[in-house]
Amino acid sequence: MPITSWTISTVGSGANGTELVGCHIKINGNCYQFLSPSNVLLASACGQTSLPTLPCQFPMFNSALAGSTAVNWYITLESVTDGPSQNKAKGNWGNSGYKTELTGIETDGWTAQANQVDDVEAEKHKAVASASPKP
Repeated sequence: MPITSWTISTVGSGANGTELVGCHIKINGNCYQFLSPSNVLLASACGQTSLPTLPCQFPMFNSALAGSTAVNWYITLESVTDGPSQNKAKGNWGNSGYKTELTGIETDGWTAQANQVDDVEAEKHKAVASASPKP
């Protein structure tokens, strides 16, 4: 089963970075979606007939995320196959613009953990469930 969602668990040291912890990246059809910690859809990056080529930028949105003050968020998704197991998502974030070679805007990074039980674990869960006594 392919990985279709990640939860941001690590952020850089930027002022608002901790507000990203708990946010989610999800695949829905031909779109990457950025959701708040409470699963509110904040932005989508979509392709015509398939997922956008990475890196891709989510449209700027204004939100407090996990904080108390709403600010502008500029989120870039760089990879969904990062890390030794190739199952982590990573990207950049900023509050004043997207990082590009031309803008020179300072941004910070984030890393997200995959939210998926692998096939072996799924089989174990099925076996346990089928072996459980009925109430």
